[in-house]
Amino acid sequence: MVVCMPVVISSCKTTARASKEVAVKNRNAGFVLKRYNESRFDYEWLGMKVDADFGTENESNGFKATIRMRKDSLIWVSITPALGIEMIRVVISPDSLKYLSKIPENKFYYTGAFEDVNKLVGTAFDFEMLQQLLVGNAIGLEKDERRFRSEVDGPDYLLISKYRRKVRRVVGVDDRKLESDTILVNPDDPRYRRTMRKSEDADDLIVSRYWFEAAQFRLVKSVFNDLLRQRTLEISYENFQQYEEQFYPSKCRLSISSPQIRQVLNYQITKLSSGKAYDFPFEIPDDYPRRDSL
Repeated sequence: MVVCMPVVISSCKTTARASKEVAVKNRNAGFVLKRYNESRFDYEWLGMKVDADFGTENESNGFKATIRMRKDSLIWVSITPALGIEMIRVVISPDSLKYLSKIPENKFYYTGAFEDVNKLVGTAFDFEMLQQLLVGNAIGLEKDERRFRSEVDGPDYLLISKYRRKVRRVVGVDDRKLESDTILVNPDDPRYRRTMRKSEDADDLIVSRYWFEAAQFRLVKSVFNDLLRQRTLEISYENFQQYEEQFYPSKCRLSISSPQIRQVLNYQITKLSSGKAYDFPFEIPDDYPRRDSL
């Protein structure tokens, strides 16, 4: 787990989850989507300092990162382990990846396509999803209210993607009977096997759920069940901080679970600034070899 440090942001204050004190009324999906879109964090340029911890159930490693972003254009990341010396630098665009390893005995650089990012994070993101994840906005949330069903779940509003016919056939229950965050599918079930053979689009077999606190309709959790890959991605946000007129979650927990392994990334934003243009330096030393793959 991450050791939480005080957030050092000027003109910044924390907002608790006031939704526990708000009467949660039944609202349709269109209402929830509209209110959420009004609370999304928006920016043109963004800089962040992050304390993070990544690992499995058996081991984990802590590190710090500096992140610079230009919306829909570039993400620049500098990763520093506990000793305070930069070990990895990454520059990501919507269609490319540049990776520089400064690790002793493993110095190299790599340039490739954005798809290589997914080899590093272990899941299928596109550029927009990655930048939304970093600032606490919902990923993969379509604006079409007809694609979702809304219900009240304790102190929160919950949007559930309506089951496509293929999902309903594989899961065996409809979206109104979900009782847990993980949807379990028996891979030996003949219905599952038949559906897998016929499925041309992996997105047809993803069930998405989004939880929003009722006071300000800020996103507090997302769960994605990938039935094709037998994998669950869960993202939770908390400890919302104010920056100028907007709020963002300073703490995030991302977990990827499969029958074989569970990986968890915790990170806390310890400093955030917005509104000024950033440089994205990426200089390759002459003695660094180029690798053909990560």
